[in-house]
Amino acid sequence: MSKILPKFLIVFLTVIFFLSSCRKKEFDDFYGRPENLGDPIYQQLQAKGNFAKFLDCIDKAGYKETLSTAGSWTVFAPTDEAFVTYLKDNNLTEVSVDLASRIVRYAMIYDGEKVERLSDFFSVKGFIKNSAFRRRSVYYDFVYDGKDNNGNAIKVIAANRNGSYLATDFNNKNITYFLSPYMTFNGLSAADYNFFYPNTAYNGNNIGAARLIDGQQNIVAENGVIHVIDKVLTPPQSIDQYINEKPDYSVFKGLLDKFVTYSLNADISHRYEVLSGKAANVYAKTYSTLLAFSPNNENYLKVDANDAQQGSYSIFAPTNAAVNTYAQNVLLKYWKKKGVNNLNDLYVVAPDVIKDFVNSHLFTTTVWPSKFATTPNALNDFTTRVVADVVDKQALSNGFLYGINKAQNANVFSTVYGNVNLDPDYSVMKQALIYFGLIPALKTPTLRYVVVMIPDVTLRRMGFNYDPFYASAPIRGDLVALKRILQTHIIALGDRDIPNFSTGSGILEASNGEYIKYAAGKLISAGTQDSVAVAKQSIPVDSISTSPVNGAAVYGKEALTYTVLNIGKHIEKYGTLTTDPYYYFFQLLNNNIIYTKATGVIQGTVEGVNYTVFIPTNAAIMQAVKDGILPGNVTTGIPATAPTDGSDVTRVSKFLLYHIINKNTIASDGQKTGQFETLMKNDGGDAAKISVAINTTSSLTLRDVVGRTANVLLNPADRSNVLSNRTVIHQINNYLKYQF
Repeated sequence: MSKILPKFLIVFLTVIFFLSSCRKKEFDDFYGRPENLGDPIYQQLQAKGNFAKFLDCIDKAGYKETLSTAGSWTVFAPTDEAFVTYLKDNNLTEVSVDLASRIVRYAMIYDGEKVERLSDFFSVKGFIKNSAFRRRSVYYDFVYDGKDNNGNAIKVIAANRNGSYLATDFNNKNITYFLSPYMTFNGLSAADYNFFYPNTAYNGNNIGAARLIDGQQNIVAENGVIHVIDKVLTPPQSIDQYINEKPDYSVFKGLLDKFVTYSLNADISHRYEVLSGKAANVYAKTYSTLLAFSPNNENYLKVDANDAQQGSYSIFAPTNAAVNTYAQNVLLKYWKKKGVNNLNDLYVVAPDVIKDFVNSHLFTTTVWPSKFATTPNALNDFTTRVVADVVDKQALSNGFLYGINKAQNANVFSTVYGNVNLDPDYSVMKQALIYFGLIPALKTPTLRYVVVMIPDVTLRRMGFNYDPFYASAPIRGDLVALKRILQTHIIALGDRDIPNFSTGSGILEASNGEYIKYAAGKLISAGTQDSVAVAKQSIPVDSISTSPVNGAAVYGKEALTYTVLNIGKHIEKYGTLTTDPYYYFFQLLNNNIIYTKATGVIQGTVEGVNYTVFIPTNAAIMQAVKDGILPGNVTTGIPATAPTDGSDVTRVSKFLLYHIINKNTIASDGQKTGQFETLMKNDGGDAAKISVAINTTSSLTLRDVVGRTANVLLNPADRSNVLSNRTVIHQINNYLKYQF
């Protein structure tokens, strides 16, 4: 047995050795360095013999080992010829250590990628084709010398988030490139590139101001990919850095600074001490989230970790002259009467105006030169500036900057809302419009409006006010009443011209479906019309501003109020005497079961709903009697205004209800035609209808279900376009015949 054991061991060990050898070979085949894999980036650049200057920079920057060992980098390598040109253009004889570090770190981007992949956005869901034009470089700025809001010298580090700072993020700068797949897919051309780089020919292989050299792309190395470029690139400034160093934008910078906070950061203070050997408090410079973005943030929105590959910020920076001109002509126009004569003082009393002015120049998307008219800014406006207004253009590390010689005329200032927004005498109205959500339409330049202004003194006298002390309910007073009043002061124009309020006359539908009238420089509403004092029955128009891009602002000293009376009371006003135009109609109504005499409520009407009442003349009602439609003397036509027979009462009820349009108001304004339901319904609950066949400012024709027509009497002596409670009352020359 002792002889058998050694033989067994020999066989066993031989098998183990054989298996181990096989597995090692498989391991080496799978994990070993491929024979066709190129040398590391550093060694390949050495071997090519035309990168001595760049290699010298790599050595000075301390990146030789990084680019000689394992890793995954994309390197945009400038040739020696590129360095000769760079040194000459910048009047240099050599590259300093600091400059070398800037050049090398900006030439390196994370992950080795071929040119074909650079146009794809590496999202959390994978690569998205043709949607990327940037990559994160190795370069980032650290602590720098700055000044706090009081002008004191401090150590500062830039924000790396919009509105905050995260100590674990280095705020790396991005390198921007202009490759054919992305440019073509996004409808961009050489003009978009050459707008920023007029001295470099566009060929669809442009990396910043440089170009990829033909035949020297996609050089695969053990630790990444090399792309050779024809120019030396250095990291560009951020938007914040550029504006801070350009005196031409100092006024706009001063406005940006009003939203800056400097916060002591213990982590960065310690890191700075370790790296520099100097103890100092370091403050993170952050911009308020009231702004669209932080101009010093090199990251993008961070909705996706890599979203800076496919997006960047943009800013239209107005020059000092542009800001000052706009401030005097627009922002301070109404505030001067309050002694507010500069933007610093305006920020104290109206910070929201300064905020909107700044944000109107900020874009959280990339604005390409060819896309000015189609890219919205932070206020969701499209810029009013054109390429001819641009006096400076920069492709910066975190976005594009366009220096402009005219400030952006934001919608919140240029529309009818601007008249309310910028005038301190209308602050209560402004806050109420905001509170009730009535602003969006008014500040939309394509939607045309007339806004009748209500002064603060008037609203306060009526019991309304704005008090920010009550954060959840800052508007004080009867909110239902105030909203209705405000809506009555907003009139949509559509494609109509601005009415001639000074000498013309007409009727206009307000935003809540109620109507107002104007004549000879005065305005009338249902509420003012009810006033006992004749002088208060209309509101004089003091002035009209037609400067808004989407309409006009009409100024007076009073408010267009609504009536508290029900519809029947306004019919009664012109139907009590036998000579009154509504006499027979009101007598039929007053004695019918559908009417409540005490309140003036007509059965079927509901508070808050709009109606139209068409009242036939006394002669027309007499004809209805003769035609057997209404009870009465068929010979004389005198109606039985208080019938007792059940069928007669029903006939009168149906007649009355058929002359009232439900849930809509019609006036002679040329706006509404078509079929409309009335208050009269059959036994099955279906509403009888009448048609508005013609509607102009001078004629209004109705057609009933049997095809008969009736015209609204619009002569001044007739009682048409009478304003009531969410209702307009008209006199018609014929009765309307119903039929089921």
